[in-house]
Amino acid sequence: MESNLVLEMKNISKSFPGVKALKDVNFSCKKGSVHALVGENGAGKSTLLKILSGELEADSGSIFIDGKSVHFKNPRDAQKLGIAMVHQELKLLPELSIGQNMFLNNEPRNFIRFIDKKKIYDDTKKMMDEYDMHLDPDDLVKDLSIAQKQMVEILKLLSASPEIIILDEPTSSLAQEEVEKLYSIIRRLTKGGKTVIFISHRLEEIFHICSEATVFKDGNFVKDVNIAEIDQDELIRLMVGRPLISLFPPKAKDVSSNANFEVSNLSLAGKLKDISFSIKKNEVLGIAGLEGHGQTELLNCIAGVDARDSGKIFIQSKEVFAHSPIQAINEGIVLVPEDRKTQGLFLPLSVRENLAASSLNLRSILGFMRKNKEIDFAKEFIKKLSIKAYNSDIQVGTLSGGNQQKVVLGKGLAVNPKVLLFNEPTRGIDVETKAEFYKLIRGLSSEGLTVILYSSDLVELCGISDKVVVMYEGKVSAIIESKDISEENIMRAATGIKDTGGLI
Repeated sequence: MESNLVLEMKNISKSFPGVKALKDVNFSCKKGSVHALVGENGAGKSTLLKILSGELEADSGSIFIDGKSVHFKNPRDAQKLGIAMVHQELKLLPELSIGQNMFLNNEPRNFIRFIDKKKIYDDTKKMMDEYDMHLDPDDLVKDLSIAQKQMVEILKLLSASPEIIILDEPTSSLAQEEVEKLYSIIRRLTKGGKTVIFISHRLEEIFHICSEATVFKDGNFVKDVNIAEIDQDELIRLMVGRPLISLFPPKAKDVSSNANFEVSNLSLAGKLKDISFSIKKNEVLGIAGLEGHGQTELLNCIAGVDARDSGKIFIQSKEVFAHSPIQAINEGIVLVPEDRKTQGLFLPLSVRENLAASSLNLRSILGFMRKNKEIDFAKEFIKKLSIKAYNSDIQVGTLSGGNQQKVVLGKGLAVNPKVLLFNEPTRGIDVETKAEFYKLIRGLSSEGLTVILYSSDLVELCGISDKVVVMYEGKVSAIIESKDISEENIMRAATGIKDTGGLI
């Protein structure tokens, strides 16, 4: 056994009812490395790492830490041996403060055994300062942005000083500045001998921060690769079993001269000021900007989630009044929200019930649901959106992230919308499913729907958008037309640089 291997997992198998999630797979990584685990959704990555972190027990196989055989019955066993994991679905308690979450179940006590609140505050503040986080330890988690929650989750993990750190989609909700901060933390950890296992569907991140990668497909080990000796096309081929010819479909060619959708002087106190833009038929509009500059608020105002203070919205030159989500849906405006787990799905319910949730009135008589109609409706959308579910009654929470996102989209499409808004449409989705989503988005646009999407992924924005509206401090800093769309032009406008080449 090689002395520099900090972790070896040998012949690991795991089955669930009707599914063999892992089939005698092997995984190992070196001390002080950043090792990627890659594959499509459903490839078995999360199952393997849940076994490593003690959340699941393998049906068979062995785990070795520093050459010694270990067995985990629960997460605490794994934590005692220096293994910690930040999940894609954050596990903070929203009603508690940052400091209380940091020390949950490990609270410092004073001499009379009461919880030492001052020490919690001071120790949390010290860690925040060390990692350049500018928050108050007494802030409630529920008041934080998703990006801030992600950084708190990472900080909580680091407070336990683990030796093997598992990061599952750690950058999915982070702006570029925060991503760079996370990279700096990772480099610092590995320089100190820590080992990082990194999962990301953004391949550019794999090539930027990782030294090795292990590829899984359909619950099988495919190959270990040295990142320096492979390119993105070859890695995709290993992941999906064939080359992905084009991630993005062709952009619109036949663009109407008339506006299909228009926003005029939309404002929201303290958040948005005089936002105006228009979209022509067959165009896909991208919204860009660094975290916290009004992108989410803009989508929420259009969708009626936040009531705008002033401004007008027009669909095909007709003014619409959408001051609540119900009004917006009635006007034909649907939002696919940022967080599918908490904002888009009813996780304990079935795929069928989730797909049907927004359009129950279309299949009911006198308030009574026609179940046969609902079953047929669900089957139609499962087929239309290629949702991987062996029947419509399966619990939606058991699906992969990509398939859950398709269910959220299907729920919105069921009300026959005219305008479709996406907030981070492909967060936590594998490369092949991303390609499916881009094809769906382009197809919906060509069918006459107005499609507007905000994404923190600049590659995605450049690849799918016919026009990009860039936000800075709650205002439109640039509107970039197709021929001028580039990461550089978007970033210049997103950071408030006035010289954008006359793009606005």
